[in-house]
Amino acid sequence: MERKRKHRVEALIGSWSFFVFWMFLFGIIGILVADWFTVASWWIWLIGGMAFIGAVAETIRFTAMKRGKRKRLESLIGSWSFFLFFVLLFYVIGIEVAGWWTYDAWWVWLILGLLFMGTISTTIRFFVYRHEVIQPVPKTTTIQTPKPIQPEKRPKYCQSCGSKVEGTEKFCANCGAPVE
Repeated sequence: MERKRKHRVEALIGSWSFFVFWMFLFGIIGILVADWFTVASWWIWLIGGMAFIGAVAETIRFTAMKRGKRKRLESLIGSWSFFLFFVLLFYVIGIEVAGWWTYDAWWVWLILGLLFMGTISTTIRFFVYRHEVIQPVPKTTTIQTPKPIQPEKRPKYCQSCGSKVEGTEKFCANCGAPVE
């Protein structure tokens, strides 16, 4: 268990470190300080935005991972990451930074709207089923069957002579008559 947590911590630190390094090197130094690039250098924003989305997804995974909810959580993170990537690509880079298309490009809004609806439905499904916990199956199960009820042992008496008959004898020890 400790090993898994260590890997999750390393993934969290690594994703945020990559994002900060990228934005520091290319965003701050490359654009603001050294003038290597311009603000319209769309590929800087694309890779930086993808690194940010990955870091946020890793943060959500790290803080919200609970037993029995892993698949739903990964579905939620995946849908939001997918949506944010296309917002980054089509809106931020395509319209705002690179100017590949204008605000009048209806198909951009159609794609983003459809992706947003899918993301919202995944989010609703995650929160509706949040209390449903999958119980782990115990490794060893023992089923105890109830013991059959034993009839009361009443003493038997010989019907011929009336003497007491012991145990499972088939004949009376006193008179030899068969015992029923």
